[in-house]
Amino acid sequence: MHIDLDIIVYAVIAVVLVARLWSVLGNKNEDDPQRPNPFGPPPDADASFSARTPAAAPSAPALSFRAAPPPTSLAGGLAQIKTADASFDEKQFLQQARASFTAIVEAYAAGTFDGVADKMSPALLAHFQQAADARRAAGQSAQTRILKIDEAEVTAAHADETKCFATVTFTSTQENTLFDAAGKTIGGGTGTAETVTDVWTFTRDAQTPDSAWVVTETRG
Repeated sequence: MHIDLDIIVYAVIAVVLVARLWSVLGNKNEDDPQRPNPFGPPPDADASFSARTPAAAPSAPALSFRAAPPPTSLAGGLAQIKTADASFDEKQFLQQARASFTAIVEAYAAGTFDGVADKMSPALLAHFQQAADARRAAGQSAQTRILKIDEAEVTAAHADETKCFATVTFTSTQENTLFDAAGKTIGGGTGTAETVTDVWTFTRDAQTPDSAWVVTETRG
């Protein structure tokens, strides 16, 4: 059998080349540079980056923020009054409003306002007096007892450069009796209780220290 000498020579050369390549590529030299990891940090990043867990971002300090109430809201209106009068206290104001309400309602029924004239504006006092005089001219009289003020709450408030305004809604249980000239009951009566809702506006002079709250408007 004839063997081509050229094929044998090429085969020997190929084996030698493969052996030399393996000796170079198959064994890692400690001095060889490491191939960069395409999924790792960029080459100029801190070498210890990939070996540590990223530190958690520092938590932001808790902030306590309370937005100022809009000026048209009840809270905003009360804040306006507080600005105009630093001594204003809503609870104390409502106690005074309750007392004024009871005194004025009972005075109106009696038709005499001597004890409550300072609790109303001059215009409102004149209006109440006119209504009481008209009732008296018709030969009628009235009696009112406030059995209980079920609720009294500020439902509107605001202040400007000169005055403070606070509107209070009263819900009360009353006993109202209307008599004719002979003293005969012609409306209501003793033992007949009714629930009445009234809305009163109180006003105070913001420019005068310690000025009193007076009723300037009533509606029911």
